[in-house]
Amino acid sequence: MSFTIIFLVIFIALAFEYINGFHDTANSIATVVGTKVLTPRQAILMAATTNLIGALAGHAVAKTVSSGLVDAQFISPHVIICALLGGIAWNLLTWLLGLPSSSTHALVGGLCGAAVASAHGQWGAIIWSVEKVKDGKVVMEGVLHKVIIPMIGSPLIGFIGGLIIMGLLYALLRNAKPRFVNRFFGKAQIVSASYMGFAHGLADAQKTMGVITLALVTATASGTFSTLPEWLGFLRMDKSQLAETSIQVVQNPRATAPQLLAAAGVLEAEGARLKPGEFKEAFLTLAAKTYAAANDPAAAQRSAVLATGAHQAILAVEGARWFPKLPLVGKMAAGKHTDWHQALTREMQAAASAGKPPLVVAAGKVRDLSPDVPMWIKIVCSLTMAAGTAGGGWRIIKTLGHKLVKLQPVHGFAAETTAATLLAVTGYYGMTVSTTHSITTSIMGVGCARRFNALKLSLVERIIWAWILTLPAAGGVAYLLVKGCQLCGWIP
Repeated sequence: MSFTIIFLVIFIALAFEYINGFHDTANSIATVVGTKVLTPRQAILMAATTNLIGALAGHAVAKTVSSGLVDAQFISPHVIICALLGGIAWNLLTWLLGLPSSSTHALVGGLCGAAVASAHGQWGAIIWSVEKVKDGKVVMEGVLHKVIIPMIGSPLIGFIGGLIIMGLLYALLRNAKPRFVNRFFGKAQIVSASYMGFAHGLADAQKTMGVITLALVTATASGTFSTLPEWLGFLRMDKSQLAETSIQVVQNPRATAPQLLAAAGVLEAEGARLKPGEFKEAFLTLAAKTYAAANDPAAAQRSAVLATGAHQAILAVEGARWFPKLPLVGKMAAGKHTDWHQALTREMQAAASAGKPPLVVAAGKVRDLSPDVPMWIKIVCSLTMAAGTAGGGWRIIKTLGHKLVKLQPVHGFAAETTAATLLAVTGYYGMTVSTTHSITTSIMGVGCARRFNALKLSLVERIIWAWILTLPAAGGVAYLLVKGCQLCGWIP
């Protein structure tokens, strides 16, 4: 694996982010343009700014993409390139047709299709459902919980939410004069459109952040960055090849005491050299548990003390941050840190009760640890999405803002508020929900609150078919690309 391939992954990922920006511009500004509250130029400037803020606000979705959807052992930079190209191909096709398909599901489909091809047809390469320790608690991860269920649920919630909110507004405003309603909601829609832009950045920009992080984690764990020049040190992630190998030793139920002691020593040394962070604490905690299992209580106590210090350092860093203290958006950016001593102790006790090797289970939890997204990746992806948003996506804006249903400012306000709230909540919990699905079904719900025949059902049918085909189509393209690379000998 060469540095050139790594940089190519980053370049293509940013190209996907840019395309996502102009492909999904319509999601955050179509209604405000369609109701003529803002001009297209004003709306795009507002969307680019709020996208940027939203992209920097959280990390949950990025962590899901980087380690919660496919088995990392089948992922390489070449595989990631094929996954991104699969998503890009579908995005461009639907953009040319003017259909609001999901960039989110195009990326997820590409990643899953590429992983299956890399695993030579083994569907186990896709993480369907698994229990993980994440952000301080045990959660269910995998495509089922983070993609499929939200993919089915979010359009229904968007439709019903838009229908209910619009129905309530009709009831509250039944005696209001149309001139007052249009003037008031013309101003209110600027707020709701900004909220939608923020939620779009929170939900969508993080997916590419997760892909880049996944590529760098894979390269670091494989030893590609072992000879990395000092000025490129920012590319190196926390889990080195030595740490990965040592965790695999601890995961082996037949490992001998000397092997466990050696692995624990490596994990302790790796943890000691890292800056304060979750990997540092997790490595030191696992080292303490491994020393204890190998009957070295003194070393176990030493590592446990270091792990406690690492946890306190994380809390101190989080306490010094100002962004999480902001009202409303601050909670989304606040860190939710795992106490790894408590987490692994709890997991080992549960494993012992179930007749499983406790240390093997603990090592598996640490190996599955989702990496934090480096700040430079957040900034670059955020700026790229903002630039793509500024490029515009007029074909889809026309579909959503004018063709789907005739909108007034009050309708745009209801649709944007519904969709943005849905995206903010699911983004907070790390679900890869489609911005497109959320806003489109919210617009449909708002339209049906007026009268059911306000919707152009033939267009709705075309949009739904684009949604249904997105995952398999992007996955199929990525699958074929990986198979082609395997025939050429570029991917084993």
